[in-house]
Amino acid sequence: MGTLVLDDAVRWVKRQVEEGPLPSAVFGVATSAGVQHMEAFTGRDARTAEIDDYYALFSVTKPLSGIAIARSVERGELSLRASLASAFPSDEAQPWRAGVRLEHLISHTAGLSEPPLDSPLDLDEQLGLARPDFLPGSMVRYSNIAFHGAARILTAVTGRDLHDEIEVLGAFAGGSALTFDAGSDPHEVFGQKGVGLDHAAMVRHRHPAAGVNATAAGLLELGSSLLRANGGVRGQVLHPETLRGMLVPRTIGVPEPIPGDPKRDFGLAWNIRQTSTALLHRNAFGHEGWSGTQWWIYPELDLCFALMTNLLDVRLYGVDPDELNNAVVAGS
Repeated sequence: MGTLVLDDAVRWVKRQVEEGPLPSAVFGVATSAGVQHMEAFTGRDARTAEIDDYYALFSVTKPLSGIAIARSVERGELSLRASLASAFPSDEAQPWRAGVRLEHLISHTAGLSEPPLDSPLDLDEQLGLARPDFLPGSMVRYSNIAFHGAARILTAVTGRDLHDEIEVLGAFAGGSALTFDAGSDPHEVFGQKGVGLDHAAMVRHRHPAAGVNATAAGLLELGSSLLRANGGVRGQVLHPETLRGMLVPRTIGVPEPIPGDPKRDFGLAWNIRQTSTALLHRNAFGHEGWSGTQWWIYPELDLCFALMTNLLDVRLYGVDPDELNNAVVAGS
């Protein structure tokens, strides 16, 4: 690709922080050759933002969990058809769990009842109390607790902990930690009262759907590895065919049980943007976090960008991250 021209994208971030509602931000862009640009912005956050600061990823955690799980699948250690029942070998009172497969759990088609992220119950208790709301695979509904089910399956089958497997990914993230440790000192999350979230209570769960803290550089370096894998390079965080398999759409045309729920399409853990009418270039995959954090990869453009920020439900404040997607694409 040619020289990146990021003036419009940088202006967008600067405007949202210095004149708009975002408390702070770190914005960066990478290609398969590595990180090309990073810049920090400080607004009403009392803490000055630096490019190596950690931010709470919220749901950007999901593709990290998906990558870690897919690495076990590509080694032949774990099947996408492994059932949730394998995580509850001594509990025969819930036979429906045998029909909930790993592939359902990480594509938002499992149908489990959903507890709040800051539930006082620990994740094992939450998962144990979850019940099916629809037949697995028959509908699509965004789910957090399903990712803990996937984590339990991974441990039951391989003996390894998903938290540890995610932290191993730091080797492909330029050595920058992908961590559940609050000691990484992530930026304060703003807007908790407005959405009714106790973030500190959520952090205690080390949630495999929403609990990772990371830096922009970590996501960008990982994105570079994925771009190289997409180009056929072996020895990256995923084998090229594993990445392609994760990006096969699994929810296009599948009905949603909640009328008016925002339509999103998913592969295995990835949000796939090919039906998004807001984007100029729709061949994109990645994820958005509740905190406004963005991580998007454009394989045809050899392009990845990350926006780290810290305001819950940014769209309620008039911030549309798809504008940034378009500005980044137009600068490629």
